Amino acid sequence: MCVHFLDVGKADCIYIKCENKNILIDAADKDVSNSVVEYLCRQNINKLDLVVVTHPHRDHIGQMEDVVNNFKIDNFIMSEIPLEIIPTSITYKKMLESIKNKNLKIKLVHSGEKFTLGNLKIDILGPYKQYDNLNNNSVVMRLEYGNESFIFTGDAEKEAEKDMIQNNLNLKASVLKVGHHGSSTSTTKNFLKKVNPQFSIVSVGKDRNKLPKENIIKRIKKSGSDVYRTDIYGTIILKTNGDGIDISTERRIA
Repeated sequence: MCVHFLDVGKADCIYIKCENKNILIDAADKDVSNSVVEYLCRQNINKLDLVVVTHPHRDHIGQMEDVVNNFKIDNFIMSEIPLEIIPTSITYKKMLESIKNKNLKIKLVHSGEKFTLGNLKIDILGPYKQYDNLNNNSVVMRLEYGNESFIFTGDAEKEAEKDMIQNNLNLKASVLKVGHHGSSTSTTKNFLKKVNPQFSIVSVGKDRNKLPKENIIKRIKKSGSDVYRTDIYGTIILKTNGDGIDISTERRIA
């Protein structure tokens, strides 16, 4: 299993190849120079077995229209968004149009759902309920392959993290995709303690909010987790045979 955290600025795009299965979680922003389709083509992909939109903010769905138009997709999942906060952005509308034109069915997932993709076990942890902001309505997934596990949080914030903890969901994971690009809205002490990751990956770039926040990085390091940031290391690739994880990065840091 290989998990690619693409260097796409302050945005999310994660490509996963597990044996012969291909998964894409989010599709970066519209403005970044790294083309998601181009990256996937370099991996010799012609079909995506699963595409996940964690939530429909532009820095997560910016290039999803292009992905839908260029690849055969077997399964497409999102969370159910309350009517009053459904986006009206052109990016969101174009993504939905492309899905409709390809006759793709969107499956709306909820906390508690479990399914498998080949030898990969997938648990949907969030959203636990419907929230009044898009970030907390993020699809949160735990993927398990052999003895290793990964949690992908989208931009889930403190309230969503608290609900997952209070409802005793299995949050333990080898790798944490740090929530909301390392913002102070996410990665609470209690959530970090429950996940207890060996590695924490921050997908981030230059931004007016100066992410990731220093207190969050300190908190993660203090927990004993190694931190890898796409703004420093470039694209980050984690490889596992189900027992141990190897990390390679686009840029080496002295």
